[in-house]
Amino acid sequence: MPHSLLVLGAWVTGFLTLGIFSFLYKDNPLFKITENLYVGVGMGYYVSLYFFQVWTPLVWEPLKDGNYIVIIPSIMGLLLLSQLVPKLSWLSRYTLTFTIGYSCGLAIPMTINTDLLTQILGTAKPFANIANVGGMDVFNMIFILIAVLCVLTYFFFSVESKGAVKKVSNVGIYVLMAYFGAAFGNTVMARFSLLYGRFDTLTKYSHAEYLYSTPILLTLFVIFFIVKHFMDKKKAAIAAEAEANGEI
Repeated sequence: MPHSLLVLGAWVTGFLTLGIFSFLYKDNPLFKITENLYVGVGMGYYVSLYFFQVWTPLVWEPLKDGNYIVIIPSIMGLLLLSQLVPKLSWLSRYTLTFTIGYSCGLAIPMTINTDLLTQILGTAKPFANIANVGGMDVFNMIFILIAVLCVLTYFFFSVESKGAVKKVSNVGIYVLMAYFGAAFGNTVMARFSLLYGRFDTLTKYSHAEYLYSTPILLTLFVIFFIVKHFMDKKKAAIAAEAEANGEI
């Protein structure tokens, strides 16, 4: 790739990254520009992706081969576009009804298998080989089994939560808290990895090879926010004075 395009890419990347980060200060026009660009480019990418990976191989190619049955799902898919015309939007209900019904029929057995049966199997299967594992592994298996039973007891609403049931349910609450904390920590670390990647990119584009795009853009952003701050302050003072004089 020519060096000029690399430099242009560095400036565009730096502007978009700093534009998104500018929301940490407050909502502003630069953030709205980058946000709209992100949404627009994302939508354009997915439209082109669906065209080349759905329309061409799944509709156009079968039609050329004489497989005209694809006309039916194609029409149903096009009916979704009737949402763009308010008077014809009712046509999309047929496609939505079929899609929701089909998705539910497909998701229910899959959910039962993955979220229920697989979880039960994963908890019980290690005990089939308990004679061949070490002491720590046995402790882990028993601990997981007790934790699962405590959590299930917490969600067992057919029995009043009191006495021993309440105590077991309380243990289930602590297990859930530990799980949610670990899941949240994992999410936070994943977001921080993205943040480090952005900082690394901005640091890379701070060099002379990219015409110092990051420090120059950062300086321009700071100047913009300083000017905007005083302009907003001046507008607020004018509006307050006009209100005091009864002009508003």
